[in-house]
Amino acid sequence: MSTWLRRDFGSAGLTQYPVGAYLGKIQENFGGVVVLCIDVSGSMSGKPLAGAVRGAKKFAEDAIGAYYEVGVILWHHSIAASIEPGRELAPVLRFLDAAAGCGGTDINDALDAAHGLLGRRSRRTDRVVAIFGDGDLGDRGRAVAKSAVMRAEDIRILTLGLGDAAARALDEISTEVNEQPRTATPHTISTQIAALATGLQRRK
Repeated sequence: MSTWLRRDFGSAGLTQYPVGAYLGKIQENFGGVVVLCIDVSGSMSGKPLAGAVRGAKKFAEDAIGAYYEVGVILWHHSIAASIEPGRELAPVLRFLDAAAGCGGTDINDALDAAHGLLGRRSRRTDRVVAIFGDGDLGDRGRAVAKSAVMRAEDIRILTLGLGDAAARALDEISTEVNEQPRTATPHTISTQIAALATGLQRRK
């Protein structure tokens, strides 16, 4: 079971309706913000990308249901497209439907963009980057250095690789401590991406 989401949720004591102007700030204290990075390189074209999109949609639905803002970065050798974090599901679903495979593989621009989106958020907010990819890191040294900066800022990085080689490569920038890198197969892409957001509970 995934443990990336904050657990032990509880009520923030909101009884007013309609909600007040500070609801968003209050939600920051018991939710979070996650940027989901999905590999759309040429090798993902066809069924692998279709599976990744299905999994990403379920991931977004569950995360938003747990009071997380969700943003998405589609990446290849650079950034194919991105949508900033928000609490509305429909724009994320429409964005994911437009995903198309092309290009090479290098995680660094996506990492930089995710850091930019999360770095300006309060440290009281749980800030997470969830990365799915089917290849290596590209410029490994740059990626490892960037992940160290993000770790120092309490930004968590979760990784899921398609196949053992990709899983091991991405695990180098993960902030999780797992016995084995998180790995998907061509048949489990959608369920494994979705599973990053399972077991949601509200924190006190």
